[in-house]
Formats: sequence, structure tokens, C-alpha cells
Amino acid sequence: MEETITFELIRKIQVEEQKDTGKLTRLPTNFFNAVSSYLEQKRNLVSTDDRKSILEMKSIERLVEDIFNRRERKIINSAIITARSGLPPENLSEEEKPFYSSITSFIKNRRADLLKTILTGKIERPSMKVAFKEDITAFVGIDEKTYGPFKKGDTTVLPEENTRILLERGVVEETK
Repeated sequence: MEETITFELIRKIQVEEQKDTGKLTRLPTNFFNAVSSYLEQKRNLVSTDDRKSILEMKSIERLVEDIFNRRERKIINSAIITARSGLPPENLSEEEKPFYSSITSFIKNRRADLLKTILTGKIERPSMKVAFKEDITAFVGIDEKTYGPFKKGDTTVLPEENTRILLERGVVEETK
């Protein structure tokens, strides 16, 4: 749909985006590129002492930013829906498709890795290798495993959360 960009058209699209909180409004072909050209033309015509034109430019810029922000939020929500259900959104502009694809891909990968890990109970926690500076009795780590007892000079790998506490107490030192 090829339309001439005007203030009225931009406002109409902004109102439509505002009304429908879930779906993307159909935009004219190359809308964002056309709006950019329209704004450039307007800027070239505006003189610094023409208050009315300056206010109109600011108003157009605010409307375009609002359209962009609303569509961005809808695209992110659509990517989540697509990752869960496989249903793609309607009315994506050409400029928005790469953003949508990268967000959807990221969400799908995250779901495949992290959700699967959570559901199987195999959560990978960051760990650190440490050497003990003094003897220490056995303790239960953040991962609910029992560690120790340890003698001065012993080395082991511990969950990062436990290592931080032991480092603060001066009981261990990090090793490579």
C-alpha cells in the first residue's frame, strides 16, 4: 500500500496503533523510510523563527516515536507468542522483519536451552576453582551438594555463590 506521507496519515497510524494493543497496524510500504524522507523535507523548509513549523515538526517526531515504541513492544510480544506457538504476526514492515527474526530466534534458543534445563532439573551454575587457606568442616552448597571437609591446601571446584562467601571470610583463594 503506497501512500503519500502526511501529518494526518502519521496521526491516523498512531491512533490505530494506540487502539489495538495486541496487533500491528498495516503500514504503507516502506513507511519508516518514507517518514524519514518526509521529515527531512520538512526540516529543510522550516526556518528557525517559524514557531508554528517548529512545533509541527516536534509533534510529528513525537508521533513517529510513539508509533515506533508501540510497534517495538508489539513485536517483542509477538516474538514470545511465536516462540511458544509458532504463529507469526501480521503486518510487519520490511524494516521490522530483521528485528522480529532476531528476537524470535533468541527467545526460541533461550526456551530450548534454559527451560529444558529447568524442567529436567539440570541447572548449570557457574563455578570457581579454589584452594583452602585453612581447615574447614563439611558444608552444604547452594546446589544442595555436600562439600568437604577440607584441609589447608586442598583444592576443589565450588559453586560461585559459595566461593564468594568463602572468599569474603578469607577461607579460600581463587586458583586457575
